[in-house]
Amino acid sequence: MDTLEKERIITKNVIEIFKENFNVTQTDDEILNIKPEKEFCSNCNGYYESILDIFLIGDMDLESIKGSVKDTIKKVAELWAITPNSSATWEWQMQ
Repeated sequence: MDTLEKERIITKNVIEIFKENFNVTQTDDEILNIKPEKEFCSNCNGYYESILDIFLIGDMDLESIKGSVKDTIKKVAELWAITPNSSATWEWQMQ
């Protein structure tokens, strides 16, 4: 899977996290420019924990995925290693 495909999957999942957990009314493009720690400081831990859990990224990388949502997506695409035997049912749901 190439980086652009990873970013597409990550973007869909991250936007869904915002819509389900933060009840945002912004468009998808506006969500990509949100800086969670500024706009949802009391609640953004759940956002980052969800990303770590969904994409099997270690806690040690938490600091590197902070920033705007689109910055987070790019960093997660770099860190997210897909193994051939992984169970990625959420990926199939996105197609």
